[in-house]
Amino acid sequence: MSEPEDFPGNPKSSQKANNSALLLTLASGAVIAGTYAALFRFGAGIYAPLGMMFTAIVLGICAITVSVAIDNSTDPVRGTRRLWLVLSALLLIHGSVALLCCKWIPGTTIDTFTFQRDACKNLMLGIDPYGTTQFDIYDQRNTALFYGTGMVVNGRVQVGFQYPPLTLLWALPGYVLGDIRYSYIFAVIISALFSFAICPNARGLQIASILLLNPLTLFIENRCWTEPLVLMLLSATLYATVKKRWWLPIALGLFLASKQYNFLALPFIGCLVYPFQWKSYLRLLGWSTAVATASIVPFAYWNFGALWHDLVLFHLVQPFRQDAVSFAVLFPVLLKSGPVILVAFILWALRNGTHNAAMFAAEYGISLLLFVSTSKQAFANYYFMIAQALLLAVAVLPPRQQQHGVPQPG
Repeated sequence: MSEPEDFPGNPKSSQKANNSALLLTLASGAVIAGTYAALFRFGAGIYAPLGMMFTAIVLGICAITVSVAIDNSTDPVRGTRRLWLVLSALLLIHGSVALLCCKWIPGTTIDTFTFQRDACKNLMLGIDPYGTTQFDIYDQRNTALFYGTGMVVNGRVQVGFQYPPLTLLWALPGYVLGDIRYSYIFAVIISALFSFAICPNARGLQIASILLLNPLTLFIENRCWTEPLVLMLLSATLYATVKKRWWLPIALGLFLASKQYNFLALPFIGCLVYPFQWKSYLRLLGWSTAVATASIVPFAYWNFGALWHDLVLFHLVQPFRQDAVSFAVLFPVLLKSGPVILVAFILWALRNGTHNAAMFAAEYGISLLLFVSTSKQAFANYYFMIAQALLLAVAVLPPRQQQHGVPQPG
């Protein structure tokens, strides 16, 4: 007697579910890519991009839900060499287009580029990048929009380098080669390689292709936002979790140190320890925080006050942006209630979560989504990172027999 087609272990059923998940994921990626096209089309209008972002979130959650239902043990890896060839072609296409964009579009129209360029120049000259000031490249209207009261004096922005030291060190090779954006193009390429290596089949190829073919990725690279570095280190962390466990404390520590908002990942580190044991958890937490601290200590020793000002105080005084893609623009009360919602989600996730790498990526992505979408500043780079974190959660989903805390092969 043959199994019904919708039987969970039936390969046909799993293939249909897999195709559905892939289509939903593609649709979500397409909508996210179109969100900022809508911003350009509708100007400062908030309803269109928020509606598209909500649609992308729903599609992404549906894709994850369908993927969870797939019996991955019936989805063997097929044609790996052919898939690697396809990925290589995609990497070549993306790298070529990204380099052309750097050649055709100057980076000097945005402060994320000029801040990093000047910080690299200072470091090469032996000057502490933190605690200096930056030339204000904007006109009076945009200066008032982008910077807090008193943050621009005599045409100089009162901040040296607003990103963690790890960002500065990563941008430095690109600066030496002539354009700091080269470093972020390289980070995207490494991220795609890690995401496919985690899941070297059609699903992994699709997730990598969404990153490489998404016009939003080119936009992020060209505007010199630092999220490609964060994504690369998150991808490395997840790869280490399922493939190279001895990498994990290093990769996780560097990930935590790559952006200020990564404190949101701290509550979920236990998901990377399975089966969960307090001793293993504390060891991972200790080593990873030691690695993160080590990346900051030299600059803190150089000038702690300047480092604290640029990494923390500067961001706290940033103004509320009416052009932000944030629900707080429509409902200002969320600026106060948003953190409460975020904490409630974290507590719920810790109580109900499963210990595996997919849950780490998903819970981090949703926490970042709640944090950003109710904050005073919410733009393309943050939503790019959120979308990629959720896609990585799909890539790293364990086979069905391993979804309940049974350890995966290292």
